[in-house]
Amino acid sequence: MINAVAPYVIVLIAASGVSAGMAAAAWRRRRIPVALPLAGLLTCAALYSFGYALELASGSLQGMLFWNRIQYLGISFIPAFWMILVIRYTGADFRFLRPLVAGMFSLSALTLLFDLTSPLHSFFYRSVGVNGDGPFPMIVLEKGIWYWIHVAYINLSLLFGNALLIRTFRKSVAPYRSQVAFIMAGSALPWLGSLLYQVGLGPRSLDLTPFAFALAGPFIAWGTFRFRILNLVPVARESVFESLSDGAVILDNQDRITDFNPAASLVLRKLDRRAIGRTLAEVLQGNREILELVSVPGPKAATIRVGEGDSRRFFRAKISPIFGHKNRLLGRSLILHDTTEQVRMTEKLRIFATIDDLTGAFNRRYFMELGGKEISRARRYGHALSLVILDLDHFKRINDTWGHEAGDSVLKATGKAISGILRETDHFGRLGGEEFAILLPETSLDSARFVAERLRLVIESNRVRVSKGEEVGVTASIGVAGLEEVGDERLDDLIRAADLAMYKAKGVGRDRVMVWDSAVHPPRPAARPEFEERKG
Repeated sequence: MINAVAPYVIVLIAASGVSAGMAAAAWRRRRIPVALPLAGLLTCAALYSFGYALELASGSLQGMLFWNRIQYLGISFIPAFWMILVIRYTGADFRFLRPLVAGMFSLSALTLLFDLTSPLHSFFYRSVGVNGDGPFPMIVLEKGIWYWIHVAYINLSLLFGNALLIRTFRKSVAPYRSQVAFIMAGSALPWLGSLLYQVGLGPRSLDLTPFAFALAGPFIAWGTFRFRILNLVPVARESVFESLSDGAVILDNQDRITDFNPAASLVLRKLDRRAIGRTLAEVLQGNREILELVSVPGPKAATIRVGEGDSRRFFRAKISPIFGHKNRLLGRSLILHDTTEQVRMTEKLRIFATIDDLTGAFNRRYFMELGGKEISRARRYGHALSLVILDLDHFKRINDTWGHEAGDSVLKATGKAISGILRETDHFGRLGGEEFAILLPETSLDSARFVAERLRLVIESNRVRVSKGEEVGVTASIGVAGLEEVGDERLDDLIRAADLAMYKAKGVGRDRVMVWDSAVHPPRPAARPEFEERKG
């Protein structure tokens, strides 16, 4: 008899040991949400297998009943722990989760109570006995109504839990699908064993469920330690990946799209479910910036632009490798972080740092910086370069007569008028007060003289409304100097020459253009120079 039952007992005790070991491993990670229900489920499985092993090894009805009750310390709570595990693992949103848990544990507790007190009533077992006809004695139980309620409870919980897992499997991506598949396989084996036992298809009426746990154990262990299901769960993908404000696109080793979140589809309009399985190059044809970024192996980042005009947005795109077990390359991730506000703020700061907000001209600091670069470029390539400096005549009278607000209006209108006749390559700056400078790259002195005359006429014809029914006009005294005529690489010398020409224009009557003449005066004027006068 002992020899006949020994193989079954050994297998069940081994299954109990595997379950207990995995329960201890899960308990050590109990801070992770799924660890505690997993530890509880495996502990119940260990009690079930161990109790059934000793029930088979017992030779008396009293011993069999004792170990049967030990089994129900685990059997009673398996459906409750299973449901909590699946709900936490899949991230299912149950507003009534606490009442659900309380109800499940109440049913489990009633099952345990009715089993322990079965000699006092017939709710659980109508009768018990021993069948000694086989190679070893086995307990014979006539089941009561609560036993079948508990069987229905177990099967419904397994059915509902696997429905949640199937839904999660369909929504998940690798490696999460492998995790879900192993958990479903681990639950299906004990479920199958239980069904075979309930319909009486087990050999000699053996309960195959605890034996099935011996087969399910490796599946659960493999899923736990190979895929680390205690650390990585699909809810992380669903609740975090889907809600990321940054766009995220997941690519495999062939740069085929395997997944993306809603934020990515808002940025890249061609991303939809039909894009899954296609390469990024196929889906984003024409998006040169992203395709160039992805074409480079290894991690890389770049700023890309999406859209045109006022709807244009800027994104910091970063491509990074995704590594799996043993640093095996699984694919790559493309993250799109919206930097539109930062780019626009940077542009505003740049404008504030370089532009005079009243006239729209460059401020003095930035104009001097640009001027230095233009002089170096003109000297390097032998190009012409000229400078025009103008000062508004009798501007103080406008402020004194109509106030500074009127003066600001005149400066603003003058700046607009000057900008309207300049080339894109010209540099227009406000040196201070009512004094302006225009740097004319690749412009000879004769051409600069012509430009200066146009400026004088435009300013002279410009009328500005300063009060109700009153308009005011203004004229300008203008000086012109050329780089070759000044004969030095310093911007200060060019400004000094044009400035002296401008003051000469003021001295001989204002509202005119004067040109610096290097043939009359040396490059660094220390005394009063001679000038040519030009009046339109």
